[in-house]
Order: sequence, then structure tokens, then C-alpha cells
Amino acid sequence: MSESNINATAIDNSSHESRRAPDRSWFNVCLMSVSHFMSDYYTAFLPVLLPVMAMRYDISYTQSAAIYMAFMVTMNFVQAPIGIAADRRHLNYLLPLSILTGALFASGTTLSPNLVGLLMIILLCGLCSSAFHPLSAAVVSRIVPEDRKGLGTSIYIAGGNIGFAIAPLCVAAWFDWFGESSLIFMSIPAIITVILIYRQRLHNAVTARPELSRELSLKSLLHCRPFIILITSIALRSCTYCSFVVFLTLLMTGEGYSTITSASCLMVMLLGCVAGGLAGGSLTDIIGPKAVTLGSYFVALIASAVFLTRIDTSLISFAALFLCGAGAYGSTPGGIVWSQRLLSGSAAFAASMMLGFTFGAGYIVSVLTGYLGDMIGLDKALLYVNAVTMTGAIILLLPLSAPTPEAAGKDGSAA
Repeated sequence: MSESNINATAIDNSSHESRRAPDRSWFNVCLMSVSHFMSDYYTAFLPVLLPVMAMRYDISYTQSAAIYMAFMVTMNFVQAPIGIAADRRHLNYLLPLSILTGALFASGTTLSPNLVGLLMIILLCGLCSSAFHPLSAAVVSRIVPEDRKGLGTSIYIAGGNIGFAIAPLCVAAWFDWFGESSLIFMSIPAIITVILIYRQRLHNAVTARPELSRELSLKSLLHCRPFIILITSIALRSCTYCSFVVFLTLLMTGEGYSTITSASCLMVMLLGCVAGGLAGGSLTDIIGPKAVTLGSYFVALIASAVFLTRIDTSLISFAALFLCGAGAYGSTPGGIVWSQRLLSGSAAFAASMMLGFTFGAGYIVSVLTGYLGDMIGLDKALLYVNAVTMTGAIILLLPLSAPTPEAAGKDGSAA
């Protein structure tokens, strides 16, 4: 064999090695959990940045909500189309890029020279972050050890919830220690994570299966009345979660509390979301998705009312915030299972609607909450909107029945 052929073979083998699929290992599962942590960590910067931006640009509650809505709607509504596209072709090379660009834009928010620049950075951050969830969820299924998929998926989900929960306090502490202008350096952990993703070849995971994908019919979807009712109910529930994420720090700083204290309140609520998600997922297998979803609704309704009638930093208020988060997010696992049973042939699309559309709709309603806050006060606006939307969510769900796994089909998509 000639020297040129040997060199060509070596280059081909090296190229093949670089495209080799990642191993099924707990290290890779933990790395995907860290990646999920990073993605959700940077998307949680904005609630803490809103009071700073509101003072800098003299923007109202309505404008603050509109800015956050633009970010979350961009991030959440794009997920379903990306998920459908990823079923048909290899797009996992976008996974590390999504983490990197989302982190850079989020960390560069305070460098904006004007309000227009701020809006552009926020929209780009949302757009870049939107690719992570549909792609990462597919990658996880390819790296989890075959006999422990449930545990591996739970580890992956927990990483994102924890990242979203602790980010507000971390940003507030960073501001106190280093100032606003140095926030860009908070993107360094994301850069390290991206390097590890490339090193472990996670972006090489083959998840697209075009031979099994099928066209989703919007007409048939709209004819699935239980699915539409469930999605609407979950979207109304999302109004409580989204309104607290957007306005809690603004509410607390408006009551005279420091940025650190306000961020701590948001962190307590988001840690409740972590606990609620884990508990809701476990209980769904035992008592069914409807009981879990309705139970979480009542917890969120009562807990939010208790906090909003007090608005202080007492133990009761912190407990109410924790339970509000647990109730608001506790219905998410059950809602996903329920929707996948209703659309058993389109489980990925159903999950994308639950994780994307419902939260995006909740952030849209938050603009109405901000408008009412400008008129009657933010505390009253939150109390009234949460009471109406949670009550509506409960009324919609009461007559609905959840199909059993057997009724959903034997393809396993409802599991």
C-alpha cells in the first residue's frame, strides 16, 4: 500500500472516530444533566435582570412582562417544530451550540447600550436556547444504560430544574460582588460544558429516524377534544408558574426587600418546582395523572393565595412559596404522561406541546398581569389572575378522564 493510501486511510479512520456515537454510560448521563443545568440556568437570568433593566430604561410592569414574554414565547413555541425536524434529520450538532450561544447572550444582557439592543439580545437568547430541550431529550435516550432509563431520565430532568432554581440567587450575588458589567464572565461554565460535550461525542448521537416519522395532521389534532382541553388546562395552570417567575423579584423589590432577598424568594419557589416535579412523576405511576394534576392544582391555588395575602419573608410565606412552586410544576410530569396517552402515535410532539406551548401561553398571559399591576398594584393583580386561571384549569379538568396505558396502545409511547 502506498504512503498516500495509508495517509488517506488514517484520515478516514480519524474522521470515522470523530463521528462515533457516544457510549451508554452514567458519566454521559450526568454530563447531559449538567448540560440541562447550564441551559436552564442561563434562561433564568432574566427575572433577576428585569428590576435592573426596569430602573435603567424606566420600563413599566407591562413592558417588563412583554420583554419576558417575548423571550419565553420565542424559546418555548419554537421547540415543537425543532422536535419534529429532529425526528427526520440529524440536528444534534446544534446541541452544544445552543448551550454556548444561549449562555453568551444571557450573560451579555447587561452590556446592551440601549433598549433595542436589550430586546435583540433577549430574543436571540430565547431562539438559541429553544433547540436544547427537543435535541437533548432525544440524546439522553441514546446514552442511558438500557435497564435504567427511568433513573437516567430523572437525573437529566433534575439538572435543569436545579439550574433554573439557583440561577436567580447566583446572579444577584454576582451583582453584589462583581457588578453588572462583569456578568459576561458567568458564561465560562457553559464553555467548559460544551468542550466536555464534544469530548464525549454527545453531539454525534444518532436520534433521527426518518423511516418511522409521520406527518402530523393539524386537522386530526384539533379533532382530539380531550387533548385540546388538557393543553388548555395546563396552559392556564402555567399562568401561576409564569407570573411568579416573571414578577416575584419585582414584587419583592417593590415591597422594599433587597435584590438578594428577592432572588432568594424566587429560588425557594423554584426549588419547590424541583420537589413538585419529582413527586408528581413518582405519584403519577401510583395514582394516575388526573389525580396528580388536580391535586397539584389545588396546592398551587391555595399556596399562592396564602403568599400573596402576606408578601413577607416569614417562615409561613417561604413555605407557601415552596408549595406554590411544587403545585405549579407538580402537574407537568402527569400532564406529559396524559398527553402522550391521548396522542400515543406522536409522543414526542405531545411532550413538546406540554413543555413548550403551555408555558409560552402562560408567559403571554403574564403581560395581562403586568398591565393590571400597573393599574391596581402588582400584588392584587397576581392574586386575582392566579385565582381565576387556576380555578379555570380545575373546572376544565374535572370532567376529563385519563386513558389507561393499555387504552393508549402497546407501543410504549404512553409510558
